[in-house]
Amino acid sequence: MKNCILTALAALLIFLLLSIMGCGPVKDEDSPEGLTALAENAFSSGNISESLRFYSMAIEDYPENPLYSSWQLGRGKSFLAIDRFSEASEAASQALQRAIDSHGKAVAMLLLSQIEIEQGSFRNSIEILQSMQQDNLDQNESESAIDLIRLALGRVEMSYLTAEPGAGWTEVFFLLELEKRYAAGGNTERAALTGMEIDRLFPEAHQRYGRPDIVTSEDGFVALVLPLSGSGSTYSERVRSGVELAFERSSGLFISVPEIIAFDCSADSSSIVDIMNSLGSNPACLAVIGPLTSRNAELAAPLAQKWSLPMITPAATSSELDDYGDYVHRLVVSQGDDAAAVAQYAVRNAGCRTLAIIHEFTSESVANAEQFSSVVQELGSEIVGMEGYESGSTDYRDQINAIKYLHPDGVFLPVDAWDAIQLAPQLRFYRVESQLFGTSGWDDEILLEQGGEYVEGAVFPVSFGSGSMNPATARFSYFYEREYDSMPTMLAAQGYDTAEIILGAWRGTIPSRSSLENHLETMNIYFGATGMCTLGSVSIPRSAFPLVMVIEGEIVSIE
Repeated sequence: MKNCILTALAALLIFLLLSIMGCGPVKDEDSPEGLTALAENAFSSGNISESLRFYSMAIEDYPENPLYSSWQLGRGKSFLAIDRFSEASEAASQALQRAIDSHGKAVAMLLLSQIEIEQGSFRNSIEILQSMQQDNLDQNESESAIDLIRLALGRVEMSYLTAEPGAGWTEVFFLLELEKRYAAGGNTERAALTGMEIDRLFPEAHQRYGRPDIVTSEDGFVALVLPLSGSGSTYSERVRSGVELAFERSSGLFISVPEIIAFDCSADSSSIVDIMNSLGSNPACLAVIGPLTSRNAELAAPLAQKWSLPMITPAATSSELDDYGDYVHRLVVSQGDDAAAVAQYAVRNAGCRTLAIIHEFTSESVANAEQFSSVVQELGSEIVGMEGYESGSTDYRDQINAIKYLHPDGVFLPVDAWDAIQLAPQLRFYRVESQLFGTSGWDDEILLEQGGEYVEGAVFPVSFGSGSMNPATARFSYFYEREYDSMPTMLAAQGYDTAEIILGAWRGTIPSRSSLENHLETMNIYFGATGMCTLGSVSIPRSAFPLVMVIEGEIVSIE
C-alpha cells in the first residue's frame, strides 16, 4: 500500500514540474498522424469545415510528408462534398501529382473522374477512367470505378459509344452499354450480335452484370448459325436465302413471327461453342437453324441439349446426330429411290450393259452405290467395278485407273456437285469416255458453272424444281425466283423447309423452347419444297424422281 502511494505521488510531482516549466501534454494537432485522424473523423461525422481545416493544417505544416498526397485527396473529397468542384479538382490533381505509388495515383484518378461526373462532363470522366489502371485499386474502390464508368457511359450519346470503343478494363462496359442501347431501341439483331461478342471476349460478364431483354416484342428470335465467310460460305448463302425467304413470307401472312438473326461460325470450331453457349444462355433465343455440316453440327449438338435449345440442321447427314437428345434435329430429305431411278434410266433408256461406280466413303454415298448396283443387276446389266475414296480427296487417279480398262458404258457417281466437278475432268483426262450418271446431289449451280464440257450428257435426278408436280415445291420455286431472280438450289429448298418447320410452331401461338420442342417431336412427315421430309433418321422413299440431262451447258428435263 505504501509503495502505491509513493508511485502516485511521484507521477503527480512530475506533472507539476512539467506544468511549471510550460511543457503541457502532446496534442493531436502536433503530429501528421494526429491531424490525419482528426480530419478523417471530421469528414466521417459530416463536419466538412473542420475536415478541411485539419487537412490544410497538415499540408501547411508538413509539406514534404509522405502523407501529403492522401491529405490532398481528403481535401478533394471534402470540397466535392460541398460542391466546390474547381477546388476539389485542384486538390485531386495535387494528390495525383504527389502520389508515391500506383495505388495512390489510381485513387486520385478515381476522384477526378467522380468530380467530372458531378459536373456533367461524362466524356472527360470516361477518358480518365480509361487511362486509370483498375488493378491498382482495392475491391471497394474497384467497384466504385465500375459504378462510375457505367454511370458515365449511360449518359453519353450513341455516336460516342460506337466511335470510341472501350480500351482495357473499360471495354466490356462499352459493349454492355451498346447491347443495352440496341435492345432498348428495338435493334434486336445488333443487340444479339453485341451480346455474342461480350460472351466471346468476357464469358462471365453477363452472369455478373446481367443481360438486357433484347426483344421489344414477345416473339423472340431464331438464330441462323452458318459459316457465312470463308470456307463453306457459298453453300451457306444458299441455305440462308431459303431461310430468309420463309421468314419474309411468314411476316406478311401472320401477325406474330419471330426475327431471324444470322451468326457467322466460320472462324474455327471454338466459335461454334461460344455462339451456342451465348444463344443458350439468352432466353430470347428460341431455336437454332444450323450448323451446315455434320462435323460442326456435332460440336453444337451437346450444347443445344445442355441449354434445352431446339436445333435443326438443314444439311448435315450424319445419323450420329440423332443420338444426342431430344433438342437436336436434322432435316432428312427423302431420297430412298434416288439411285434406283438413275439405274433404271441407265439400263432401260441409255442402254448401258456394263457400269462402274466411284463413290465417297460416307453412309449416304455407299448406300446409293449399293442400291444402284442392286437395281442394275436386277435389270440384267453388270457392275464391272466399284471404287471408293475418302472424303476430302481431290485426286482420283487410282479409282479411275481401276475401272478404265474395264471399258464401262457408264459411270455412276453418287456424290455431291463439288466432287462431281472434280471427278468429271479427271475421268476425261484418263480417257474414260463413258456416260456419267449422278444423284440429286448434282443439282447445284456449281455443276454448270465449273463442270463445263466435262459434265455434258450427264444424267441425274432432281428432287425439286419449278416444273415439279409437288405444289409446295412449285410455290417455293415461284417465290424464290421472284425474290432473287435466279433458280433455287437444293440447299435453298432445305433451308426454306427447315425454317417453315420451325415457323409452324408460331401458327396462332408464341412458343417457349419447350413448346417448340414439343411441336418438333410430334411432327411426322412434312411436305415441303424438298418434297417429303422428316426430322431425324427416318426417311420416306419416293416412288419417282424427275431426271435431267446436261445438254449444251443447260439442264434439260428428259422425262
